[in-house]
Amino acid sequence: MDIENIRKIAKVLNSRDNFLITAHVNPEGDSIGSQLALYHILKRIGKNVMIVNQDPVPNNLKFLPGADIISRNIPEGIEDTIVIMLDCPVRERTGKVNRALNEDQFVVNIDHHVSNEFFGDLNWVNKDASSAGEMIYHLSCEMKIGIDKPLAMNIYAAIVTDTGMFNYDNTSSETHMIAGELLKAGVPAGSMYNNLYEQRSPEEIIMLGKVLSTLTLVPGEDIAYMVLTKDMCGEERGASIPTDGFINFARSVKGVEVAVFFREGEEDIKKINVSFRSSEKVNVNQIASRFGGGGHAKAAGCVLLTGLEQAKREILEAVRKAMNEADR
Repeated sequence: MDIENIRKIAKVLNSRDNFLITAHVNPEGDSIGSQLALYHILKRIGKNVMIVNQDPVPNNLKFLPGADIISRNIPEGIEDTIVIMLDCPVRERTGKVNRALNEDQFVVNIDHHVSNEFFGDLNWVNKDASSAGEMIYHLSCEMKIGIDKPLAMNIYAAIVTDTGMFNYDNTSSETHMIAGELLKAGVPAGSMYNNLYEQRSPEEIIMLGKVLSTLTLVPGEDIAYMVLTKDMCGEERGASIPTDGFINFARSVKGVEVAVFFREGEEDIKKINVSFRSSEKVNVNQIASRFGGGGHAKAAGCVLLTGLEQAKREILEAVRKAMNEADR
């Protein structure tokens, strides 16, 4: 745990008054949960704070305390506002929020990705943390903010989703210790699981079926990929449907080493969001980094502005190259 940087962050939070919190495009459990947890902390100490993201809150996360305050509209007059970017290894991954900032904006970077570029004026990057949510837990302890139920629920959601219910390699003994403290604070584990994973809308199931129908196994190369186009979204309101778990179906196919999920942008079909998952031997963070993205060794992502077919060619070629290098 980086006590020095935690204390620097705490000093900024205590000494300044106005904050804007944001995270990466296509937010998932860790980005939403950690943002709401930090929002809760700042409100508890009397600060003016807003959360602004490029993309909407996924349906399965709207139950989290405070989720309704998250906006997609960037207000005017934020020149003197401290911007906190959470769970985002590359500043540009915050999308339109980053583009709205001025050159002199003070940016605090809080992240756990190995690919983080240390882009902030103040950087707290802990590559050993399971999630940004776990980091916010330590920040709350440093600031002596009591863990009440709303704060605990948001941190728990962040940790649970980014560790795959404590099944991924980023889960540590400390992660379990923190989860235990959150449960003591009143987190209803059963209903949390139900809301996060068992309240899928009919639209999400329909969309999952469409995506699974595109599952393609590359013969002899241990690669699987799936696609979601704008046309496939149809009336299912794709922007608000959580799709971050879809890629796990491709990864779960026996013999697959690397899975890739291509998703066309809602507003610009030339914009292709790419997600990667790997089993053991291929570091997909290195692949994503070549395209301006990043993440972890076994889970990463990037964005291409090439259109779907070219994105598939470039990404699959990069995956093949990485697998050949790993086999040497």
